[in-house]
Amino acid sequence: MQNAERAYMADCPTLMQYDALYGEGSSAYWIELQVFGLFGASSSKDSSMADGIRIFSQAFAQEVRQYKLSELMLFFARYKAGRYDNSYASFDTKRIGNAFFNEFLTQRNFEIDAAVRKQQQEESLKRRELPEGYTIPEGYNPYTWYLERKRRGEIGNPPKTESP
Repeated sequence: MQNAERAYMADCPTLMQYDALYGEGSSAYWIELQVFGLFGASSSKDSSMADGIRIFSQAFAQEVRQYKLSELMLFFARYKAGRYDNSYASFDTKRIGNAFFNEFLTQRNFEIDAAVRKQQQEESLKRRELPEGYTIPEGYNPYTWYLERKRRGEIGNPPKTESP
């Protein structure tokens, strides 16, 4: 939860890949464990609600199979912390689905956009940096030194040589 960017950018399998690695239905079982964790931690102890968790988990796993396990872990951790819909106190599988599709995905898209922008800015700054050991003479800034080097013919078109 402390580093959402890392959860989104991690090299982590999706639920679909998880099924391919561990067998068909493994992803639904993984979701079921997460949902039972939410149920166990909630104030609801209605056993009839627990019976519907397996059905919900199978359907939910099919709907979210393209998302990484790290992203889903982030969602369940935030849900458990009460971040979405104040739904942690009372347990309802429908509310879990609504929180994922209506709140988490919106937040996810925003956070991924911010992470991509940050990464692009860092790459842009790296491209701007001067090569190691390269210095700009005193009295110049990078732009004026570039113009001076261009005037001298060090940058741009090479000096013309006379043909024999």
